[in-house]
Amino acid sequence: MKAEERVCLIERLEQLRGSKVLVYFSYTQLNDNILVPLYKQLKEIGHTKKIDLVLHSYDGVVDTSYKVVMLIREFCEEFAVIVPTVAKSAASMLVLGADEIVMGPISELGPIDPLVKHPVFQDTLVPVQAVWHCLDYLQRSLINSPDPKVTSFMVTQLLNKLDPWLIGNYEKTIKASRQYAETLLSRYMLKDNLDKVENVTRALTEEYFSHGYPIGRREAKELGLKVTEAHGELWDLIWKLYLGYEELFNTEEN
Repeated sequence: MKAEERVCLIERLEQLRGSKVLVYFSYTQLNDNILVPLYKQLKEIGHTKKIDLVLHSYDGVVDTSYKVVMLIREFCEEFAVIVPTVAKSAASMLVLGADEIVMGPISELGPIDPLVKHPVFQDTLVPVQAVWHCLDYLQRSLINSPDPKVTSFMVTQLLNKLDPWLIGNYEKTIKASRQYAETLLSRYMLKDNLDKVENVTRALTEEYFSHGYPIGRREAKELGLKVTEAHGELWDLIWKLYLGYEELFNTEEN
């Protein structure tokens, strides 16, 4: 698909939605490198009533997600996120700062489970919840073991591989995720349903045990998030735009 075709799709999407459309499509981690290009684009658009962000991202830094929401909201009164296929982990955090999520039949959010460096293999990223559940498992093993001395010896060997600073940093990351989620939900997504904030935060940060768990549009609605289901021409445009950017990325890689 040529660039001109993608521009035409975006312009038609803007007409249907009464908005200005931004696109973030990436297979790499969402991080602060996005902020300056985003600011330049927002300055070019200027302050407008409504901004739609077409978002395709698997993970990233939760601090960045919060910064992106705050930056976009400096330039608009209403903010919506359009999810063609995936907005996972830190990208799901970003979604919580919107007033509306537009999802189709293949769209999915995910648990807010940031990735951190493996304590031994520094080039490997692991979900922070995996470390947390490991520590929880070791604690339960000590409590329930028929032979505490043997278990204690085994557990000690494992814990010796973990730097206390790292464990503290993992705990801070989990708490930061909860804090950001509560703040964004309270200010924006659930500002009219504050009684739901605590439950939604807990669900997204604690109650899904797979990092890749797919939260589709129906489940997102059941959680209490403000989801608009895309049908007809709206979904056709979103899907064609997704395919256009997917093709672009595949061409660049080859």
